Amino acid sequence: MKRQKTAAAFIIVAISALFTIYAKNFLVPLILSIVLWYIINALNSLLRAAPFVKNYIHKGVTISLSAVFVLLILFSIGSLITQNINEMIINAPSYRLNFERQIGKIAEAIGYSQATDIKTLTTEFDIDNFLRGLLNSTSKVASQFLLILLYTLFLLLEQSTFLKKIIALRMDKEPRDKLYGLLDGINNGVRTYIGVKFIASIATGIFSYIVIKAVGLEFALFWAFIIFLFNFIPTIGSIVATSFPTIFALIQFETLTPFFIVLIGVGVIQIIIGGILEPKFYGDSLNISPFVIVLSLVMWGMLWGVVGMLLCVPITVILIKIFAQFDNTRPIAIMLSRNGNIGAVTRKRGTKQSLRN
Repeated sequence: MKRQKTAAAFIIVAISALFTIYAKNFLVPLILSIVLWYIINALNSLLRAAPFVKNYIHKGVTISLSAVFVLLILFSIGSLITQNINEMIINAPSYRLNFERQIGKIAEAIGYSQATDIKTLTTEFDIDNFLRGLLNSTSKVASQFLLILLYTLFLLLEQSTFLKKIIALRMDKEPRDKLYGLLDGINNGVRTYIGVKFIASIATGIFSYIVIKAVGLEFALFWAFIIFLFNFIPTIGSIVATSFPTIFALIQFETLTPFFIVLIGVGVIQIIIGGILEPKFYGDSLNISPFVIVLSLVMWGMLWGVVGMLLCVPITVILIKIFAQFDNTRPIAIMLSRNGNIGAVTRKRGTKQSLRN
């Protein structure tokens, strides 16, 4: 019997892995739509926290307003990215000249003065093609956005029936309470992560914008948004986010001073907010091993690219919560956690807020 359960578990894992790999084009828009649905509901909850709104405005009105507001923000961001990349493409020839000069200065400073090799190095990095490739990637994301919106629309329309469907299943008390507790645990874990990460990324973007703007770097708002976005990627996100405006400072200016100011200024902001303040706000709510976060980042990055990197921590949080609820998979949850303390299997009935939102 034990062998049959083990074999069945391996088969389920294998099928799930194959489905994750080969159903990428289906899963990525679906998961992004769930994230968008979650953000809209979070904003709606903030609106309905005000007594006047809660007492006098129908929930359908506030959730519609929340959806429109989020969509306007997303469209504005898309317009900002497209406009800035197009302007960079126009200015690419002048950026190339500055880039060649700066690389030459750095090479001479370290005692390397082979002009031919330096020219070859700068030629290999084709700024114009890089920017056009970035623009094409943005266009591909935009092409999938309509599908994401469609999924999100149906989630919003059907969310009022989620609780009714659970009740209609007529489950026994213990599994029903277990399910409510699981959904609450997932909701609280993901909400804490997204909330803290969002505030930390906003703060990092704002302070970085001040540094970038003070230096006189072009497209300061664009770089601030890139920093905000990449800060959602654990471990390497802050490094990549810092490198973009730093390299652009090397390309834009004829001196190295702005390069070092951006590198040090943005780097210090990342260390203070991401390395010191952010972990304190998480406390014990994000109970994931740092090593597991790195493995999750690499695995989901290989499977789903940048989207997988952005979602690797919420996915891991959800997996730990699910594994912790079953005796057979509980050891896996313990190994994935930071300190092995994942609490008892949920037996008490949790709130139904996760399903009502």
